[in-house]
Amino acid sequence: MYSNQAADLEIAQLLDALPDSVIWMRALRDEHDQLINFRVEYANQKAVTSSPDGNLARIGATLLNETSSEHQHQLVAYTVMRTVFETGVAQEQTCFDTALNAWQLISRSKFKDGILQVTRDVTRLKVDGAEGQEETRLLQTILDTSISNIFVYEAIRDEAGEIVDFNVRLANPVARQDVIKRYGKDPLDYTLLGFRPDSRETGQFTLFCQVVETGQTIWAQHYFPDVDAWYDTSISKIGDGCVVTGVDITQQKKDLLNYKHQSGLLHSVLNGISNGIMAFEAIRNEHGELIDLLITAANEIGARVAGKPLDQLIGRLALVDFPGIKEAGLFDLYVETIETGIEGQKELYYDADNISLLVHVSTSKLGDGLVVTYNDVTESRRIQQQIEQTADLLQTVIDNSPTALVLYEPIRNDADEVIDFRYKLVNPIAAKATGRELDFMKGNTLFSMFPVSAQKGFFDRLVKTLQTGETQRYENHFSDDEVDLWADITIVRQGDDVLTVFQYITEVKQAQQELERSRAELKTVIDTSQTGIFLFSPVRNERSEVVDFRFRLANKQLASYVGQESETVTGELGSKWFPDYKTNGLFDFYYQTYRTGKAQRFDFHYDGGGIDAWLDIMATKMGDEVLVTFGDYTPLKQLQQQLEGSITELQQSNQNLEQFAYVASHDLQEPLRKIQAFGDIIQTQYAPIIGESGADMIQRMQSAAARMQVLIKDVLAYSRVSGKQEISVAVDLNRIVDDVLNDVETAIDSKQATIKVDPLPIIKGDVPQLRQLFQNLISNSLKFAHTDRKPVVVITSRLLRGAEATISVRPSDANRMFHLIDVSDNGIGFEPHHAERIFQVFQRLHGRSDYQGTGIGLAIVQKVVENHKGYITAHGQPGSGATFRILLPEVK
Repeated sequence: MYSNQAADLEIAQLLDALPDSVIWMRALRDEHDQLINFRVEYANQKAVTSSPDGNLARIGATLLNETSSEHQHQLVAYTVMRTVFETGVAQEQTCFDTALNAWQLISRSKFKDGILQVTRDVTRLKVDGAEGQEETRLLQTILDTSISNIFVYEAIRDEAGEIVDFNVRLANPVARQDVIKRYGKDPLDYTLLGFRPDSRETGQFTLFCQVVETGQTIWAQHYFPDVDAWYDTSISKIGDGCVVTGVDITQQKKDLLNYKHQSGLLHSVLNGISNGIMAFEAIRNEHGELIDLLITAANEIGARVAGKPLDQLIGRLALVDFPGIKEAGLFDLYVETIETGIEGQKELYYDADNISLLVHVSTSKLGDGLVVTYNDVTESRRIQQQIEQTADLLQTVIDNSPTALVLYEPIRNDADEVIDFRYKLVNPIAAKATGRELDFMKGNTLFSMFPVSAQKGFFDRLVKTLQTGETQRYENHFSDDEVDLWADITIVRQGDDVLTVFQYITEVKQAQQELERSRAELKTVIDTSQTGIFLFSPVRNERSEVVDFRFRLANKQLASYVGQESETVTGELGSKWFPDYKTNGLFDFYYQTYRTGKAQRFDFHYDGGGIDAWLDIMATKMGDEVLVTFGDYTPLKQLQQQLEGSITELQQSNQNLEQFAYVASHDLQEPLRKIQAFGDIIQTQYAPIIGESGADMIQRMQSAAARMQVLIKDVLAYSRVSGKQEISVAVDLNRIVDDVLNDVETAIDSKQATIKVDPLPIIKGDVPQLRQLFQNLISNSLKFAHTDRKPVVVITSRLLRGAEATISVRPSDANRMFHLIDVSDNGIGFEPHHAERIFQVFQRLHGRSDYQGTGIGLAIVQKVVENHKGYITAHGQPGSGATFRILLPEVK
């Protein structure tokens, strides 16, 4: 037994009895948990005896050894093994071992924390065709299924015996497909120089000649610059020619370079952060109990925290070098983390092992060990989170891989015609995608499972590939047989079977269709928008200065200004269709947005090139372009200008009217007073002379003069109310109403009226105007009292929102708070259809002989309410009284 890891003697004896070489290599990681090498942990008897010097199968030997002459070959093997380890996908490789002078079939698969490599000697299958049909078929299967390129070349010599070219005697399918893909030629139809004429320049031809002439096998990594590809190549002599195997290692080369870069970068990052990091691996006894921890990695800060140089820390046992961790409770925390997987944290003062510091410890399980982070918990968690996210992402990619594999076995009738296919192999992804059970699909037939899809051409494609060997690749939408999916399908003949690879692209197709719909919808929205939209790309001169912009996108609204379609404007210079924009300031606005990246919104009057428009423009930088949207408010601007003119004219007219009313009322009062004075003199001194008839005319004249005086005073009062609108004083309406009631006390007494007043609010207003308002309303109630009953006047008040009132208010006042004041009486009332008319100047519902007045009182009331930004309505019924409802804003 050659491994200290093989606990079961019987299993080891069984493996030793196998004819194949079996080696298990454990993955090795650096201090950053990055894979760096593989170490032999087990090798059976065949592996030891078949190793030329025993080193490859020696327990503890590592795969990569820079001092070895086979380092390049080892590097290729490491790259393949690393791919298998990280992806979990097994690989096979056929190669010729020059040391053993034998062909070997190497199978590598992931096993636990390493790679299990099984090597079989297939020399006899490769070279001895006389062993029988079964061996020949097996060798052909190996050639056909090998992932390596395999060529057999025969030397072409001139008369002097010099090699001038090589005939291609054999090329396996992978090799043929590779050459056809890269060179567009089938190698079996050409010589070496025929399909690779540059082989002399690259040195390939020289290597072939050297092997044929010397018989010495050559391993080399060869670069083909014409196709930018790397191959790991083995060249061995066979007859008067050579057999060449090659593995495409282009991606491995790139991955290795990237790995070295990432590893170096990670190493720099770990040593550049302020946190100490150490990694431990569990040491267990024969019962599996954790008895110590092996320090496997640490960064510089971690070594500094431990008080030891980094090279004296790695590979040491934790309890040996740091026994104090047990007493401090850290060892128990580490064990708990390893055994349970639960991350732990602990803050403690560590005073042992020549270490004295306050440390915050965070633990995280890693394999059969853990990672411990010191000091900077925040950074540690961030790194751990990134690691977990990467692992989750990788697992998600694996779990949701869109690739499905199905191997179909043809079913033939008595005439040897293919009539159906049987599912010989199905992977879980294929079963899941089609909604079938995996076990149910295996052994079932195509027509029994998917009859409609089979009849729609899929069956014919399978038959075509089976009969011709032609590989097919196409996209198909399966929408029958309870399946609705898109697939990128590759059909390949595999012996007498057909292998089909499905790459499910349903989401991609749906996304493409959705994208097309979105594009069409966006184009429709943009083209039907009443807003102008265009995207400007900068145009530069030879000095790289932006001198113009080009329309990369323009909608129909923009194009309509120049009488064109959007497709005509798109792609053209802005100055072609709008030449004035270079000089009227628009270009400068757009350039400023492009240069600074600052969005701008501005109003602009475009007047030029037959365009006269007022525009609201928004310019925003988007990438290396400027997105411009604009609204045309020319009609509104024109209406605004007309409205401003009308307002100016109206204001002038109102000023003239108010001035006229004020002057007229003053100028009329003087002659009116003289008329009244002369009338009084005539009545007192000349009554006997003018007689009874003359006295009656004088009385009528005095009555008319009195009415005229009241009218003039009312007109003057209305004029004053109309011109005074500054409201800024807090007014207590209770005091206002009390003053008014004192003024009309005589009328109240004479009418035997009852006045009821609820508590009234304090508002902002003009005292004289508000006194006038309540005096006019209360006087009206007394004046228009019903003859059959004593007058009752009720004044109430309550607070509400504008929308809650029965009075129509402006939308902006709907949520504003108002005081609703009702002045109600039980007088003669009025017809409801007169509710608006009574507020008009000089409008009377009754003759002068019935009720005195000028028809201005309620007009003054309405004007006062409007001056206080309020509302007033009147409600009445003949014989039932009237109610005046007033809304006045609440004091904030």
